[in-house]
Amino acid sequence: MKILQISTYDIRGGAARASYRLHQGLREIGQDSRMLVRYKDSTDNSVFCVTPKNPKEKNEQEFLLDVVVQGQYINSHRTEISNTIFSLPYSGLDLSSLPMMQATDVINLHWVARYQSLPTLNKLFSLGKPVVWTLHDQCAFTGGCHYGAGCRKYRTDCMECPQLDDDPFNLPAAILRDKLEFFKGADLTIVTPSRWMAERAQESRLFKDLKIEAIPNSLETNLYMPSPKAEAKGKMGLESDVVTLLFGGEDGNEKRKGFRELVAAIQYCLKDGDFQALVRKGKIRLTCFGRPNDEIETLGIPVDPLGYLDSDEKIRDAYAGADIFVLPSLEDNLPNTILEAMSCGTPVVAFDTGGIPEMVSNGVTGQVVPLGDSVKMGGALLSLIFNSDKREAMGKECRKKIEEKYVLDVQARAYLDLYEGLVKTNGKSKQVPPAVPGEEVWETAPEAERPEMSPVQLETGIGPHFSAIYDKVTFQALKDFASYVFEQWQASEADRKTRLDQTRELKELLEESEADRKARFDQTRELKELLEESEADRKARFDQVKELKDLLEESEADRKERLDQINKLNDLLNKSETDRKARFDQINELSVLIEELRATLDHESQRAQAAEEGLINLEATFAVRQARRLGLIKVKQLELIGNSKSENKEIRDK
Repeated sequence: MKILQISTYDIRGGAARASYRLHQGLREIGQDSRMLVRYKDSTDNSVFCVTPKNPKEKNEQEFLLDVVVQGQYINSHRTEISNTIFSLPYSGLDLSSLPMMQATDVINLHWVARYQSLPTLNKLFSLGKPVVWTLHDQCAFTGGCHYGAGCRKYRTDCMECPQLDDDPFNLPAAILRDKLEFFKGADLTIVTPSRWMAERAQESRLFKDLKIEAIPNSLETNLYMPSPKAEAKGKMGLESDVVTLLFGGEDGNEKRKGFRELVAAIQYCLKDGDFQALVRKGKIRLTCFGRPNDEIETLGIPVDPLGYLDSDEKIRDAYAGADIFVLPSLEDNLPNTILEAMSCGTPVVAFDTGGIPEMVSNGVTGQVVPLGDSVKMGGALLSLIFNSDKREAMGKECRKKIEEKYVLDVQARAYLDLYEGLVKTNGKSKQVPPAVPGEEVWETAPEAERPEMSPVQLETGIGPHFSAIYDKVTFQALKDFASYVFEQWQASEADRKTRLDQTRELKELLEESEADRKARFDQTRELKELLEESEADRKARFDQVKELKDLLEESEADRKERLDQINKLNDLLNKSETDRKARFDQINELSVLIEELRATLDHESQRAQAAEEGLINLEATFAVRQARRLGLIKVKQLELIGNSKSENKEIRDK
């Protein structure tokens, strides 16, 4: 089946991302889905971008509609109730004549503000093809507001719009009546991502008689998936025990996003002693997609603004690393951010509004608190911050619910069933045959090889009810615009006068500077002459330096040679010192041996002397006995012998 998705953007913004995911899901189940967008940011060659063909008179009319009426009558007169976008449904680009449009089986409109107008939509309805309109906000059935901020006048007439403070001509009421005219008889089926939006559309005056189905958005569950918290936090530069609260939005100052209520909820948390302790220890962190609200910076808790993340992987890591995802929206359809957080296993704390309760099961996948009750939201945050087991259990339930209800395949098959039923009911008889064979207009060639798409006509026509007040609205807007331009002119004139005075001062300074420049020029000439003299002297000195350099090189060569000799002598000295030490050790050993030997000799000498004395005594005794036996003569002889031996001993001792 040939399916054409019509969206202002392909991947820029939540509505565009939801549209693109449906487109991907249909292609993954084998359907030939294409996107036709006004502004393309992806590199997907199944996404086609149109360009306008603007005649001069169309440009002038577009200026009056987009700049004067939209800018001055609407944007400059918004009340405090809301600052969410409020769109004038004029002008638009006429897609009806494109061969691709004629060849498709089904047209699926998405968020088409600043792309399609009521007349261009009427031309698409007139093609006789089934048209599905997926509502990403309430603009399709209101007088221009994208969210009613509590107002439900779209059920009747949109008179006295509470979002405009100076609207004497009831512009939203005229727009709603024009929608009733242009949408009359259209083969139009409404799809809403949430049952809440389906109920709002069903009660609207414009869509109350149409077929309305609720088919939830989906996402890439194989990309947005859980990962270990510590690992994901590490990628964000956070310690594993830091409790991280993630929140975000394209504009933190949009009232509908509820960032003031979030600030109040965190202020409530700051009254808790345990929470204060976490703050003091640096164990609590706020992380924000997009631009945070200015007041959040004053809370005294570190805030990490992530800005615009340029890849799904970085977005996934931010969700996976968060302990709690907080969505304080006061009005919302079926937020992609909740799907993404839950798919990454992160529990959600949010207000009970819009389609949020359809996604978050209170106490199971997160906490849903009464709308606008910041105290209850703060209490819900505290209950999860100090209960990691509960957060982990909720995270698992989040992933389980996403895998059951929000995968691309589930959404794509639900849409395919709807398309097939509409085509079957519609039949081929109503369809306008394509201007050229379908194979040629529904090409499959890579984008770089395709023929350029012909520019489409800019349609600046308006509806009959808006036309009835157009001159008055434009006149008032032009008066406001003239006042605005006059104020801008006065500011510009004051600025011009200031700049003229500055220019005069600069001229005087320039004249002084010129005189100074001339003096400096003369000085420069003198300095040049001195420089030439100095250059000659420098050359002479350079020659001297060269000679000194040659001498230095010779000296360096000689120094190196002497250094080598010193190194050799040092080696010899080291060897000699080693040998001297070895010899000294040997001498010490010999001295010890000599002392030991001397002691031994002294001991042996003493023993010999004692033996000798014993022998002498023995001999004397023997001699006495002999004398007794031999007589007196012999005794004399023995005495002489004894004296002789004593002398010998003395000699020996000496």
